[in-house]
Amino acid sequence: MAAFTLPADVVTDTANLLASNQYIVQNTIGWGLDLTSGEVLTGLNSYPLRSSGAAFAHAAGLTGDGSIIAVSDDEYITGYDEFSGSNEFVLNNRELPLEPGALVVHGTIVSAVALGQSPDFIGTAPDATLLFGSYETDQKLADVGNQALVMGAVAWNNSWGYPDLGLNQTDFDTAFTGSAGAVNYLEALKDYSSYGVVVFAVANEDTRTSSTLMDGLPYLLPELEAGWIAAVNGIPTFNGSDVTSVQLVSSACLQAARWCLIADGAWNVPDDTLQLQAGTDLVTGSSFAAPQISGALALLEQAFPLLTPHDLRVRLLASAEDNFFTPNAYVELADGFNKGYSFEYGHGFLDIEAALKPIGPTAMTLANGNTVTTNAAVLASGTGLGDALEVSLANTELRVKDALAGGFVMPGTALTAAARPASQAASILSRSLSSNLALERTAEVSALDNPFSSLGGTTANFRAPDGNASAALLVSQGGGETAGVQVARLLADGPLKVELGLKVARDDGQRMSLDGANGAMMASVSLGLTQDLGGSAFLALAGEVGMTDLGGSTVLGDTGTARFNSLSLTAGRSNLFQTGDRLSVGVGMPIAVASGGTVVDLPVYRQAAAAEFEPVALNFAPESRQIDLGISYQTALADGVEMKLSVAHSDNFGNRAGMTDTGGALAITFRF
Repeated sequence: MAAFTLPADVVTDTANLLASNQYIVQNTIGWGLDLTSGEVLTGLNSYPLRSSGAAFAHAAGLTGDGSIIAVSDDEYITGYDEFSGSNEFVLNNRELPLEPGALVVHGTIVSAVALGQSPDFIGTAPDATLLFGSYETDQKLADVGNQALVMGAVAWNNSWGYPDLGLNQTDFDTAFTGSAGAVNYLEALKDYSSYGVVVFAVANEDTRTSSTLMDGLPYLLPELEAGWIAAVNGIPTFNGSDVTSVQLVSSACLQAARWCLIADGAWNVPDDTLQLQAGTDLVTGSSFAAPQISGALALLEQAFPLLTPHDLRVRLLASAEDNFFTPNAYVELADGFNKGYSFEYGHGFLDIEAALKPIGPTAMTLANGNTVTTNAAVLASGTGLGDALEVSLANTELRVKDALAGGFVMPGTALTAAARPASQAASILSRSLSSNLALERTAEVSALDNPFSSLGGTTANFRAPDGNASAALLVSQGGGETAGVQVARLLADGPLKVELGLKVARDDGQRMSLDGANGAMMASVSLGLTQDLGGSAFLALAGEVGMTDLGGSTVLGDTGTARFNSLSLTAGRSNLFQTGDRLSVGVGMPIAVASGGTVVDLPVYRQAAAAEFEPVALNFAPESRQIDLGISYQTALADGVEMKLSVAHSDNFGNRAGMTDTGGALAITFRF
């Protein structure tokens, strides 16, 4: 599957292009126009290469190379700078000779807007190939359409029409019956539109209340709609990158609204011989909006070579800027994809940039044929895995499709969303407030006295009367799934106490799961060593090793199991400043995956290779473990009033390389 990706520096390159000679000539500020309604417009600002998104596409490396644009118009004269380097096929042209010294008019400029290129001019798709033919007779029109179908042209541009023929059966019969050429032309329209996209400019009279026959033709022949776009001329107003309003300077979309797009048809023609009128550089009209749409189809064809012209048409309509109007109706452009449109503005303003980005949710097809939505992370790993999955997928690019079948490249890291642990301050405060601080301060020190510190929740501790056995029960808070039980046995007593613990727990998905929605089962063995140093001082060392199912299978397949461990060393002293107080200093590595991994078959993107699936190894163990340093002081302030002051610092916080966190909390509890 071919896939498209935007270069990292596309925004900067777009800005540079828009400031260059080829582009900035189209930046026209403060121009005016007299509408057919008699309204006089002033202060209009146009920059169609920017507003259409054409410059953005060029900066992304798209120029229409390999695409063909057919144009039917009045005449096309070769040899002008605006077409230097362009491929062109002139099927037929006007037979009427030009007067000596006459200005080259409409058809040449329309073609330049679609695909022209010179040192001081650039069109929408400058590397596309031009197929040109005259609209002088119906048969010439038919010949262009038939040839466009044979050559596989993505668009057939028509910046002309029958302004005196309305959208009714009588005028339809006038246009398409009575001669063999007329019949042939209608058949050519039907045949070509079943493959490519016919683009027709609307009339330039802003007072019209009905579409003309040609831009509205699918209204009478619905089978044409899938291959038809009506082009309206409008001047947009922007707020940043958003279109906030559009001043129409042609007919509105009207009956053609379901297949209608707006583009800014105000273009400067630097070559004096290409002016419509002597001394007039700026030309405007729906005639010059239409070839931008035709050129946009060529740009999209280069970006998405596996899509049909009809698919590309849907992308243009679906991505059109439409925030400046309230839809009058909706149309299903593709299965399950509905788009609102306006009777006045159609689908909105042409936005090639948006058409080059994913439209709707993206999805990835797996080797087993299953489809996985990729708008949200597929692997929501817990803090015990840290950045392991991101590191595993750092150099992998994947092929995905959007809602309209457009192929895109997605970084493999987008599949992951690693959980972030609560800050040290929040964690310390939560543990302090959920503990019996008086018991914690006065109880005999045991290396295994806090077996669920990494999981959170409230722990209830029990000890046998002889002190040789103990149990701890983790109770989830707030209805969560975290739960666990540990039983421990005293193996040796005296100045050095040795304890062995067995623990089974269920994580709520925030620490040991590959899918945050699935809790992970954990089973482990703990060993605790507590040394009485004399003078109420102590040293406690605790280590834990275990296995986890990582929450079971994910949408990518079975995850298997992983080994995890933790380690802590605490030194402290009681009765330091006053009777009954306790000072503790500790260092440790909280629970994290130590080893484990799996291999998944993913649709890996290779620029020069055919579409295929490749095995990708996922390592579950973070490269950098979290290291905690902490100090705490506990004392009784009064009967029933306990105080605990704690400060902690973490390197590689959340088992993510280079992350740090420092925090503290003062907890005061009252018991009555």
